[in-house]
Amino acid sequence: MKKMTAGMAAVILLAGCGTGQDTSQPTTADTENATQQQTDATNGDSGKAQGASNEQADSAEKEAQANQSASPAANDEIREFDLDLKFTDDREWDFDYDRNDASIERDSRDRLSGQEAQDEFAQLFQAVQFSTERPLEDIKREVLEAVNAEQESVRDFEMDVKFDSGKEMEIDHDVRNGETSEELNEFSLELKFVDGGEASYEYESGEGEAEIERRDGSESEGAAALDEVEQLIGQVTVTVGRSIDDMKAEVLQALSIDAAEVKDFELEVDYRGEEEIKFAHDTE
Repeated sequence: MKKMTAGMAAVILLAGCGTGQDTSQPTTADTENATQQQTDATNGDSGKAQGASNEQADSAEKEAQANQSASPAANDEIREFDLDLKFTDDREWDFDYDRNDASIERDSRDRLSGQEAQDEFAQLFQAVQFSTERPLEDIKREVLEAVNAEQESVRDFEMDVKFDSGKEMEIDHDVRNGETSEELNEFSLELKFVDGGEASYEYESGEGEAEIERRDGSESEGAAALDEVEQLIGQVTVTVGRSIDDMKAEVLQALSIDAAEVKDFELEVDYRGEEEIKFAHDTE
C-alpha cells in the first residue's frame, strides 16, 4: 500500500513538472506567429507613415496649383508699372517703372531713380499679388501699404500694370469727397474683340441719354438705347469689393458675349457720391 502511494506520487510529480515545461517554453509555431505579427505591425506602421507622407505631398501640390491658379500673374513678370496717387492735401506721388528705367517721386522733396528705385519696385512687386481674380480694394490696400501711403489720405488711385505675356491690368479709384453712393450717374463700357470688332455702351443718368455702338457696326441712341443700357446696368454690380474677373464675367453674360472673343475690356462708372471706379483688362 505504501509502495503504491509512493509510485502514484512520483507519477503526479512528473506530470506536474511536464506541464510547467510546456507552458514556459514557446513552440516553433508560436515563435513564427509572433515574428510574423511583429513584421505585419512594422509594415503596417510603415505603410501608414508612407500614406501620410503621400497625402502631405498631394496636399502641398494641390495648394501650389491653387495658388498658381489664383494668381495668373504669379509666373508672368511685370514689364511696365505706373502708379499715380493724389492725396486729400493735394500732394501727389508718381511711380514709373520699366526694366531699363525707374523713378519714384514723393512730392518734390523725395525722388529716387536708378538702382534705388529699382530696388523699391522689386520690394513692391514681391509684396503685392497682382491678379484679376482678387477684389480691387485688396490690391489697392496692398499697394498703398507697400509704398507707405495711408489709404484714408489717398483721394485718387491710378495703377496700370503690363506683363510680359502682353496682358494688362488697370485700376482707377477716385473718391473726391470721401463719400460713396450706389446711385449711378455715368456708365461707360468699351470692348475690343479678337476679330478686330469693337463695341461701346455710354450712359448719363442726369441727361437721360444713352448711345450704343455694336460689334456689327450698327448704332442705337434715344429711348431704345436708354432702355437697353439701363437693363444692362440693372444686371451688373460695380464696386471695389469685387474682382475684375467677376465684374467682367457679369457684364459679358448680360450681353451674351463669349469672354474668349474679347481682347480688351474697359469699364468706368461714376456714382453720385463722386466716387469713380474704372478697371481695364487686356488679354493680348
